[in-house]
Amino acid sequence: MKKLTFTLAALVTSAVVASAQERAVRPEIRPFVGMYIPTGDQRDLFDDAAMLGLQAALEIRPSFHLLGTFGWAPGQTKYAVSEDNVQILQYDAGLELNMVRALGETWLFKPFLGFGGGARTYLYEDDNLKNRTCAAGYGALGAEFEFNRAAIRLEGRDNVFCFRSPLPDIKSKTRNDVGLSLGLAYHFR
Repeated sequence: MKKLTFTLAALVTSAVVASAQERAVRPEIRPFVGMYIPTGDQRDLFDDAAMLGLQAALEIRPSFHLLGTFGWAPGQTKYAVSEDNVQILQYDAGLELNMVRALGETWLFKPFLGFGGGARTYLYEDDNLKNRTCAAGYGALGAEFEFNRAAIRLEGRDNVFCFRSPLPDIKSKTRNDVGLSLGLAYHFR
């Protein structure tokens, strides 16, 4: 596993260095709003919730971005001991691969595919439930409509993560949920 991680890191680093020599790296800031939608067994424990977040990205090439994302969903639990609030935090780093197509003279259409990993934290307001953090990964699909330095973004994420129950003596399980978001992007030059 260490060898695979090192190899992937070396490939990404060499791609970034080679790309940076060709053109200037362009930073972006991307606030978003959306919906957190639990699926499968996760739906038995949590309700749908609004989601807010922020991404920071580096456009290495028009078709390749490195990004970091922080998302927050003020959720509601369905545990028998409590139907209280829970703050769901997800933070991750990833890659985004874009196609770039001109729409007329001033608009760009950028459909994208992304993936990455990080962690997710559940902060429960009920004292009977223990706060937990576990690893998370995602795959994303979406599109950006860019006009000059600003853009509108639509993104769907399929999140896969280990879920550690806030109740004692229950093992971790792999779970899944979906995030749908609408956001803005500002491209610095």
